[in-house]
Amino acid sequence: MTLMFLAGCDPNRFERLARAEASAAQVPAALAVADQERAIGKALPAYPDGCRATHRSGVAQGDRLDAALVKTDRALSRANGQIRECAGWYDELRGGIAQ
Repeated sequence: MTLMFLAGCDPNRFERLARAEASAAQVPAALAVADQERAIGKALPAYPDGCRATHRSGVAQGDRLDAALVKTDRALSRANGQIRECAGWYDELRGGIAQ
């Protein structure tokens, strides 16, 4: 009998109840955000194959240094062009989602 009486005198019981109610109130908002993110994830187009491509210089052993430099510079230019294209695609995609 005494233990039951003392259990009801917990000074933090109202604080715990308030925290539980606040947490329960956040559940619908969290679920709505999760639904939005899931919808965005399903709506994203496939990543372009061109953005996955890798570039090699094609320099072979025995190439003259000037030819090797030209090949390397061309490969670097292709890679930089690909980066610009993919970044533009991503920026455009992200702009459409943000609206």
